[in-house]
Amino acid sequence: MRTKPGNIETSMLAVSDGVRSALGAIDREIFDFREFPSLFLGKAVRARFTLLMGRALGLDAAKAEKIAVAAELTHTASLLHDDCIDTARSRRGHPTVNEKLGVNAAILAGDLLISLAFEQAAGAAPGLAPELVRAVRSMTEGALLEENTRGSRVSAETAARIVTLKTGSLFRWCALAAANLAVRPELQEACARIGSETGFAFQVIDDVLDFDGDPAECGKEILKDVSAGKFTLPLILALNAPGTGAGAEALLAELKTGPPADLVPALGLAALVKSGGFTAAARNSALERILDLFPLMAALPDRDGAQELKHFLLALAERKA
Repeated sequence: MRTKPGNIETSMLAVSDGVRSALGAIDREIFDFREFPSLFLGKAVRARFTLLMGRALGLDAAKAEKIAVAAELTHTASLLHDDCIDTARSRRGHPTVNEKLGVNAAILAGDLLISLAFEQAAGAAPGLAPELVRAVRSMTEGALLEENTRGSRVSAETAARIVTLKTGSLFRWCALAAANLAVRPELQEACARIGSETGFAFQVIDDVLDFDGDPAECGKEILKDVSAGKFTLPLILALNAPGTGAGAEALLAELKTGPPADLVPALGLAALVKSGGFTAAARNSALERILDLFPLMAALPDRDGAQELKHFLLALAERKA
C-alpha cells in the first residue's frame, strides 16, 4: 500500500523499523547493537532526503523507505570507521563504539553494517546493490584521499574532491536509486547532480560547524577536524585571504608543534576563521549550490514533492547543528 503523499514522518517510522529489523537479524553474541541506540538515525538526513526525492519523483513510499534503510546503514558504517580514524570519543552525545569497546570491535561492526546495507539494497531492486558498492568505493577513496593529505595544506579543488567523494557519493546513490525505482531514466542525470550537490553542501555546513558549532547541539566534539590536520573550506578560505593567511599559518604551526591536549591554537584559529567571515562565506557557498539545483528540481514530476524537497535543502544550508 502506498503511503500518503507528504507523510514523511510516517515513512521515517517505517525506516526506523527497517533498520531495527535488519539489526535484529544479527546474533547478539556476535554484536548487540542495542547497546548503541544513538548510533542510528541521528539527524537521518540521508533518509529524509531519500524519502523527499522519492516523493518528488512520484515513487511509492514503501520503495523509497527501503532505499533509505540501506542509506542509513551505509552512513552508520562510515561513522564507525571515521570515529576509529579520528579517535573520536563521543558521537551524538554518547561514547563511540571505539571508545567503549575498542577499535577492533568498531571496525568489524562497521563492516557488518555495510554488508547489511548491501543486502537491503539488493532486496529493494536487483541493480541497486552494485551501484551502492560503487558509491561505497567512492566514499572510501574520498576518505583515503583525506587521510593521505592529513596535515598538509591542500587546494580548494582537492578539498572539494574529498567532499564530493566522501559525502556526495551516498547522497548521489540515494537520488539515483529513487529515479531507478520510479522508472525515470530521463531524470537520472538531474537526480545524480541533485544528490551529489546536496551531499557536498551538507558536508560544507558540517565543516563550518567544526569551527562554530555548539558541542551540545552537534552531539560531537568541535575543532576535531582542524586539530586533526584536516583542511576544510572555511580554513582554506582563511589561509588564502591576504589579511589572515599569515596569522592562520602561524596558528597552524603552533597547533602542529604543541602538545595534543593544548586547544589554545585551535581556539585561536577558530576565532580567526569566524571573525574573518570565512565560516559565513563557506555557508554562502553551500547555499549557492543548493539554489543552483532549483531549476533541476522544477523538472521533477510531483510539484508539491519538489517544493518540499527545496524547503528541506534550504534548511540544510542554514542548520546550526
